[in-house]
Amino acid sequence: MPDAPRKKDGANLRTMVLNVLAKLRILSAVLDTYGRPDNAETLRDILAQLEGALTADPAHLDSADFIVNGTFRITRMQVANLLCVALASSSRSNRYSVIEMTEPPELKFRAHKNLILRYLDYPLNAGGSLGIAIRESGSDLRRLDLNSLASGLDDMATKYPRHFADFIYESADEIPADVYLQCCLFGEVIRE
Repeated sequence: MPDAPRKKDGANLRTMVLNVLAKLRILSAVLDTYGRPDNAETLRDILAQLEGALTADPAHLDSADFIVNGTFRITRMQVANLLCVALASSSRSNRYSVIEMTEPPELKFRAHKNLILRYLDYPLNAGGSLGIAIRESGSDLRRLDLNSLASGLDDMATKYPRHFADFIYESADEIPADVYLQCCLFGEVIRE
C-alpha cells in the first residue's frame, strides 16, 4: 500500500519545525551540561539553521512565552510551575516573605483556569508584581515581575546551566527552583 500523500501546507511545516525545535533545545541544554562539546556544537548548528528558516516570519512566537538567551522558548506555565516550587520551598525555610502584591490591570495568563493564584498570576502578567523581603538581611524590597522573571531565566541559563537543563528537561526540584528565584531577585545565587 503506498504512503498517503503528505500535505505541503506551510502552517503544518511550521508547527512541525517548532515542535522539533523545542525538543532539540532541551537536548542541546542537556548536551551542554552532560555531553561532549562537539556534540553540543553540532546540535547548536542544526538549531541555528532551523531557527533561520523561521525568522522570516516572527509571528510564530506566542507573546505569552519567554525567549531565553535567544535560544530557548519557555512558556509562562513552565515558569509558573518552577515559581510555585520556589515559593513553596522558600516559605518552608522562612528565607523570603511576600509583603506586597500589585494586581495587574488584566489577567491574560492564569496558572489555573478556575482560580486566581496571586503569587503566580500577579508576577506573570504585565503590570503585576510581588514585593519580596529577604528575612535574614535588612535589604530592600525585591520586586518579582515579568522583567525580573525573564532576566532570572537568562541569568540561570547563563550562570547555572546544569540547573537550567534540569528545569527545561522537567526534572527540576527545589534546588533549581531556588536557584531560579535567587536569579530573579539578585541576578545570581547568593546563598546555597
